Amino acid sequence: MSLSGKQWQKAGYSGPNGDSVFYGTFHHAIDAKGRTSLPARFRDALAAAGEPKLFLIQAPGMKALRALPYSLWQKLEERVLQASPFDLKVQRNILRFVASAQEIDLDEHGRVLVPGSLRAYASLQKDVVWTGMGRDMCLWDRALYEQETAEEMAPEDVIDFFKGV
Repeated sequence: MSLSGKQWQKAGYSGPNGDSVFYGTFHHAIDAKGRTSLPARFRDALAAAGEPKLFLIQAPGMKALRALPYSLWQKLEERVLQASPFDLKVQRNILRFVASAQEIDLDEHGRVLVPGSLRAYASLQKDVVWTGMGRDMCLWDRALYEQETAEEMAPEDVIDFFKGV
């Protein structure tokens, strides 16, 4: 008996170029010390990609934090190092988003410790939400997340990701 067509492949946590892919929405808590569990699906994706740590940064245009895998942070770092120190717009963006970045390790329980300055920026209280954003993740205060996702998007703001697929 012969088989035709493409061979089945095991589904994983990475995209076509080997980068981790993060998706899903997960409700968690954050304690008074700023510790919150990274969702197991995200931990598995990081482990599968051999990612040793995360970088937390302020999310541009949102009162949330972005959690970047180390490899993605390195790509961002390369672009920052190529920027002109005389480009004021670039330097203001570096000041806002790169200068506030924090390198984060997961503890033995799969938790991250969110520094106080970043907790304050994102208004993280007791209930938080992790969202997979493709190449990286976001960490939201639950009330702000619900407010952000409750707003209807204008039709002209919706991107057709299936176009050309």
